[in-house]
Amino acid sequence: MKSCFSTPNYEDGMMDAKLEQREKERKIVMKQHQKVTVVLCLTWALTLLYGEMFAFWLPFLYSCSWSQPHSSSSSTNSSLRINASGDFVKVAVLADPQLMDKTSHNLPPKSLALGLAQFYTDLFMRRAFFASVLPFKPDVILFLGDYFDGGPYLSDVEWQESLSRFNHIFGFKNQARYKDIPVYYLPGNHDIGYSSLHSHKPEVIRRYENIFGKRNFRFTVGKVEFISVDAQTLDGKLRSC
Repeated sequence: MKSCFSTPNYEDGMMDAKLEQREKERKIVMKQHQKVTVVLCLTWALTLLYGEMFAFWLPFLYSCSWSQPHSSSSSTNSSLRINASGDFVKVAVLADPQLMDKTSHNLPPKSLALGLAQFYTDLFMRRAFFASVLPFKPDVILFLGDYFDGGPYLSDVEWQESLSRFNHIFGFKNQARYKDIPVYYLPGNHDIGYSSLHSHKPEVIRRYENIFGKRNFRFTVGKVEFISVDAQTLDGKLRSC
């Protein structure tokens, strides 16, 4: 009879030992999962920091620079020749910022989705410009148009809001920054549309020229003459932006 009473105690001890072993294994697995979670979180944080911050510093620090032309005594073309002192003109060319607005991706005006998209795209362009363009101290900045996405179809109030964002992104609200850097603007179809639009929306041309100046002009950079032509006006076909 003694053996009959001792068997359940033995089985209970075995069960307790198994439960204790499973608990230890569970804790080990949990610790491993926690380590993996920490590693993934750190990887995510570093990736985010790189994309939002370090990616804008690294090109400036390590890889990007203006090419240094050398004078050539055999060169006979005065427009291309660099003088003996190594003088040359640095031109930064920027194209198609196309600031997002109500015409972009069919997002409702003033919606949270549009607001977030505008905030992050504006932030990205501002950081890129100030970290990867201005530090190289260009002598001239040339904008090739398409400053806005749906420029011709914005009301005057909406257009002014986009213009304010444009000035903030590229730092034009601080005029002292561009005191010694000429800036030239060429119109794009996303700014003024095509000629078929101008006859019944003349305000599109008026407000563009009031801010950015004439659409057809010429200017000289170093020894090179540039001629800006409003190609949109020359295109009589009906097209959408």
